[in-house]
Amino acid sequence: MLLEFRKSSYSTSGENCVEIAPILNFRKSSYSTGGDNCVEVAQVAPSFRKSSYSSGGENCVEVADLPTGAAIRDSKYPHLGFLPVGASEWTTFARLVAAEAPRS
Repeated sequence: MLLEFRKSSYSTSGENCVEIAPILNFRKSSYSTGGDNCVEVAQVAPSFRKSSYSSGGENCVEVADLPTGAAIRDSKYPHLGFLPVGASEWTTFARLVAAEAPRS
């Protein structure tokens, strides 16, 4: 992702300034009213990686960290979306998988 930096409005007019680059694009939530007080939301695209529990072939499970837990998707069908899982559920799932993993 190519970031476009701009001078922060909190910087002075001199050469020493802070530059910022917006990473998220916010939009007004459809649940907000028409006034000035509203909720803004931004969609964060998960960054998926192959699960360490997947085999070496093409058929694998991909996982991505989310601020509220994790996301899981099938590597063969990424266009079908992903399953978001809450942090406590993901922690419980990871512990169960680790307990079931064969010991070397």
